[in-house]
Amino acid sequence: MHIRVSRVTRQGKTYEYAQLVESFRRPDGMPAHRVVANLGQATSLEVENLRTALGAALERKRVVVARTTATAKAAPQPVANLRYLDVSVLLELWRAWGLDDLVRAVMKPSDAVVDASSVVAALCIQRCVDPGSKLYATAWLPRTALPQLLALPVESFNNTRVHRVLDELDAAAASLMRRLVERYQAHEGAFASLFIDVTDTWFVGEGPALADRAKTKEGRVERKIGIVLLCNQQGYPLRWEVIHGRESEVTAMGRMLGLIGGLPWAQQVPLVCDRAMGRTAQLRQLLAAGLHFVTALTISEYDAYTSRIPHQVVADFELRDGQDEDDIAEAARLIEAAGLQRVEDHLFVMDLGIVERVDEDSVEQPALASDDDALAKLMQLVRSVDEAVAAGRYTSQASAGRAVGLSKAVMWRYGRLRRLPSSVQQAILDGEARGRSLDEVIRITRLGDAQQQCEAFAALVASPLARRASAWPLGVALRGAAPTGAPAHEPLRVRAVLYFNPQLFVDQRRRARHRLAAIADFTNDLNTRLVSPRSRMQRDQIAAAIDRQLRKDDLLEVFTPVITERQVAGATRFHVELRLEQARWARRRRFDGFNVVVTHPDLKRSASDLCRLYRAKDVVEKDFQTIKSFVELRPVRHHTDAKVRAHVTLCMLALLLQRTLEHKLAGLCSAKAALELLATTHLNRYAGSDGTVAHVVTRTDVAQNKILRALRLSHLADYQEMAERIASA
Repeated sequence: MHIRVSRVTRQGKTYEYAQLVESFRRPDGMPAHRVVANLGQATSLEVENLRTALGAALERKRVVVARTTATAKAAPQPVANLRYLDVSVLLELWRAWGLDDLVRAVMKPSDAVVDASSVVAALCIQRCVDPGSKLYATAWLPRTALPQLLALPVESFNNTRVHRVLDELDAAAASLMRRLVERYQAHEGAFASLFIDVTDTWFVGEGPALADRAKTKEGRVERKIGIVLLCNQQGYPLRWEVIHGRESEVTAMGRMLGLIGGLPWAQQVPLVCDRAMGRTAQLRQLLAAGLHFVTALTISEYDAYTSRIPHQVVADFELRDGQDEDDIAEAARLIEAAGLQRVEDHLFVMDLGIVERVDEDSVEQPALASDDDALAKLMQLVRSVDEAVAAGRYTSQASAGRAVGLSKAVMWRYGRLRRLPSSVQQAILDGEARGRSLDEVIRITRLGDAQQQCEAFAALVASPLARRASAWPLGVALRGAAPTGAPAHEPLRVRAVLYFNPQLFVDQRRRARHRLAAIADFTNDLNTRLVSPRSRMQRDQIAAAIDRQLRKDDLLEVFTPVITERQVAGATRFHVELRLEQARWARRRRFDGFNVVVTHPDLKRSASDLCRLYRAKDVVEKDFQTIKSFVELRPVRHHTDAKVRAHVTLCMLALLLQRTLEHKLAGLCSAKAALELLATTHLNRYAGSDGTVAHVVTRTDVAQNKILRALRLSHLADYQEMAERIASA
């Protein structure tokens, strides 16, 4: 026999009934149950008593019921349950760096009751555990133990004071950065390496004056700003700057590096830069600043610095479907046979020594003459670019354009002149289009038929010239280009190291195959639509659709579109063929898997060490990941430049706390996981009827104690010490 509980729900309420049930076997031998007695509605305690009594009866034992002598006293209830252990640990790290004294020293003195450094500390800690708006912070703080730990009156931590402190923090940011570097060196000695990079963030609403509508790193079009960050090998922030949303990353990084070039702590220290700084003009800036930089050349610059890249050994490499490991091993074998030294499974190195670049003016540049035949000079520039690419001096028209200071977008616009028939191009070179604007000629290139283009050009030349305020029809487009007669630069000397990653090589080749397959799918889909009786697309519309797709995939240079007419079911239909220019495609693919690391010629490191150092640039990338996710830098909700800069400064200080916690817990758990574990330990406040107040910390568990021991902060969970800290605060 046993006691069974059945549950019945009526009108939203659940009732429990006890039954005495006996097991038996049916005539067919199958086990079954039958109810011996219904014991009625019973509480959980009554059911337990019945089970105990039944069990004792079956074992022929007595049951002794203890008599209650007194009513149990109700446990005291806390009047407040405050977030404690996670914020307390972060506050200890804040004080270990001496940030309270540092912030107090750089911010202007004030006779306010509230210490501004305490407000900054509270805002930084909030960004680490519960990031939100500054208005949210004023509601968040009273639910934590920080008012007691910081001696920060809750009623004084209001929105007005918070924004006043933000203005003061922005004014003190430059001094704060200088002192932070001194603090790092005092604690941990000289820096082993430095890293610099740029990220961005967007706004809720219009944002400040610095914000501008542009594409973010993730491809979103938002009103955004940029953020330049310089950090050391541990990811501690050293310098940061908020820049205009459309400012060039290269310009911003160059400005910051120019400012630190003469500082003692940056001298003789390897400084790792993104590949964006790997162009000749930027390398000259880095050399002029005296920085021991480590960066990588852009692919378009490889040929200008070395001819020793053994790309021929993998030029005809064929990938096998689903055989990545075998492909990687085969690529590694070929490269090792070509003379590169295996350092790791995915790192093969060749020291190229000191290399020079002299031929920086390979593209003939148009002179900025005072006459109005700029269109002929543009046509000559396009021809020169094509010749330089055909000769192999550059991998693309875009890279050749960069050699004369023109952006990819500008070169694409000028490159539309290639669509003109050769007779029209020659007429432009002969000066027949003198005084005409680029826009007028570009309109002609939109015509799909060569005969139509010739007729339109003849009509343009025959029409009277419109009056213009300037004889220069291209605006400011070519003002950055140097005259042909400009003096040549001194030879640029850097140390170069070639390395090959077979995993990267296979990944790039596979992505390239997928890109070609996607273009084939696009072509098939377009042709399917064109043969449909419902299709109304004209030749120029088809050409525009092809142009958009190839431009989106950055494949304009490697495909030649051919639009023909065919008879389909008795009707004339267009047919598209995209012919792959094999030589141009092979030229694009020849440096797959290769990287050329360039450094200051005086940087004395082994070739493998330099490659590892460059590949360690993910230190700053991880910093950006942290401020974007852990401290939630974005989106930003401020609307003035000063507030935005102060917000970024808060995020950088929060980053310092996160990085410090990460390093102290290395091998145990991440900073995020540690704070989540610690968050369950609260500070409970009790108030007696006589007005006395007591604070009790929630008992810590094994995992929390392990974290506290690793941080040497076990005292934070000690009841007596906690009571004394609160009393003295």
